[in-house]
Amino acid sequence: MNVFIDTSAFCALTIPRDQHNHKAKSVYKQIHKDKVLICTSDYVLDETYTLLKMRGSYATAVKFMNQMDQCNITVLRVTEDVENSAKTIFRKIDDKRLSYTDCTSFALINQSGIEAVFAFDEHFRYHPYNHPVRCLF
Repeated sequence: MNVFIDTSAFCALTIPRDQHNHKAKSVYKQIHKDKVLICTSDYVLDETYTLLKMRGSYATAVKFMNQMDQCNITVLRVTEDVENSAKTIFRKIDDKRLSYTDCTSFALINQSGIEAVFAFDEHFRYHPYNHPVRCLF
C-alpha cells in the first residue's frame, strides 16, 4: 500500500498543541508498522513549511525541513499534466476551504494510483477519486 501525507497531517504530527496531534502520532506509528510506501508532494511541502513557521516557529519549520531531507518519504513533483488536472478539479469544486495545493494532491493521487491518504481535511474524504482511496483519519 502507498500513503499520501497532506499538510494537515504533517502539521498535526509536528505541532504538539495541534488538535489532531495525538491521533496523528497514532496513525503515523501504524503506517510505519505496516511498512507502507509514504509519499507527499513538493506543493504540500511548500505549504507545510509555511504553516509550520506561522503556527509553530521558524525553528520548527527548519527542523521539519531538515528531517524531510533525511527521511525516506517520496516527494512527487507537480508536473504540467498534474497542474492541468488540478485546474480542472479547482474549477469544478466551489469550496472555500479547498486550496489549489489540495487539488494538485487529488490529481497526484489519481495519477499515481495512491491507495490511502493521511490528512485531517474533510475534503480528502469526499473527493471523487478515479480509484478506491482509504482515508487514514
